Amino acid sequence: MSVHMRELAAVRRRQGRFAALVVAAALTGVGTWLALPFGVVLLTRGAVFGLALVVAGVVLLAACVVAIVGASRARVAPQSLPGKPNPAFDEPRPSANPDGGFSTAGIGIGSH
Repeated sequence: MSVHMRELAAVRRRQGRFAALVVAAALTGVGTWLALPFGVVLLTRGAVFGLALVVAGVVLLAACVVAIVGASRARVAPQSLPGKPNPAFDEPRPSANPDGGFSTAGIGIGSH
């Protein structure tokens, strides 16, 4: 396998890991949003089950934070692959068309 194919495979794995962590962050965030407030309400009413929901909500919140941090670190930033540099990349070049081009500079709306 060539070097470029190995790099492409590594980028695909990172993209997959990023997607999985984003899904995990969303699911644990929803779980936290459902469990923690309901557990606090039950705990204020004296229900023992409320304590279990609060603990589960805190654990889900911690898992959500870990998934968000992991996703931000696993994110693949857009970049170009290494190759031969192009020194004239940002330099403007004249048109290769010998007839010239059509310019709309100076044209106004309406008839003149």
